[in-house]
Amino acid sequence: MNNTPRYLQRFYTQLKRRYEGSLVSVRSIETIERNAKEYLSKLARTGVIEKVTWGWYWIPDSATDIWQFLRKDRNFKVVSSQTAASIWNGDFVHRDVYVLKVTDASYGRALQEFVKKRGWKVELEYVKPNEVRYKHVDGLLVEDVEESIIECVRKSAFTDAFATLYANRNRINPGKLAQRAYWTRISGSDVRARQVLAYGYHAANKLEGRKVFPEKAVRLHDDSVKRDVEEAVEKVVDLV
Repeated sequence: MNNTPRYLQRFYTQLKRRYEGSLVSVRSIETIERNAKEYLSKLARTGVIEKVTWGWYWIPDSATDIWQFLRKDRNFKVVSSQTAASIWNGDFVHRDVYVLKVTDASYGRALQEFVKKRGWKVELEYVKPNEVRYKHVDGLLVEDVEESIIECVRKSAFTDAFATLYANRNRINPGKLAQRAYWTRISGSDVRARQVLAYGYHAANKLEGRKVFPEKAVRLHDDSVKRDVEEAVEKVVDLV
């Protein structure tokens, strides 16, 4: 940047100090620099920052994988469902698709464009801020363990769900989890997540030969779901 005007050098230094490794919108930078649109465009032409899409730029750092990026990026996003489950259950089922919940559609479009250029597979779900429960885990916002289980059941990712449940059974109240799952249904089905969990408790207890989980009468009439749950629970009980 030796040939870059001093005002741009100062602006870039300020960006690096505050936003290194993060996607930034022109609108957000205008709160600290009224000429943000012009300055960001000029810096992108020099190659020191990257234009991602209309109105969004990336302030580069040394991140080489998606986890490093997610930790450095300052925009609100929550690691969700199977990806959150992989954190809670020690990556029992390894997946190369990363599921995130975001609240801002403009940021979501920029994020999709950014990860596409890097070959990272990301699925986004748009939610309202009060619709996601999360914890701070190792520099990330991660959907809380109960919610990630319910989300996995909703998506028929039963192995992820029961691996997470089993790995965290000493910290989860199965009854309260069932209550939270009551209104959630498996996508494209009338089967409630609560029914799936109850049947999973029954299947796990049967395999263990003891009462690992509290159990009530089970009503699950979908034979296909029953088989999938039984296979998932068997895999988890054998390997956890």
